[in-house]
Amino acid sequence: MVFSGASFYSLAEREEKEALPMEATDKKTYSSPRRKLVKFFERSRNQWKAKAGAAKSGLKRLGARVRRLERSKADSQQQVAALQAQVAEWQAQHAQTVRELEELKKKYPHLSRES
Repeated sequence: MVFSGASFYSLAEREEKEALPMEATDKKTYSSPRRKLVKFFERSRNQWKAKAGAAKSGLKRLGARVRRLERSKADSQQQVAALQAQVAEWQAQHAQTVRELEELKKKYPHLSRES
């Protein structure tokens, strides 16, 4: 492969840039007038801030919604547990009442309507 003088020089220049510290190579040059660049960068920053602010407020709103739903879920689970305990108690009472009724039917068969 044959290098022309210009491409070899740019390769050597590139190697030299890589050897320099990062601060020295980060400087950018712009061909547009500064007044236009300032307006552009300011508008860009403002758009970014607006977008980031909207995302942050949306995230905050969603976080509050998640906390509210988790609280509601916990309350509902407690209510379900209490109702299940009440149902179990009622079922036990019903079973006891059925046993008592059966005992009474055995004790007093003549009072039973089924006969």
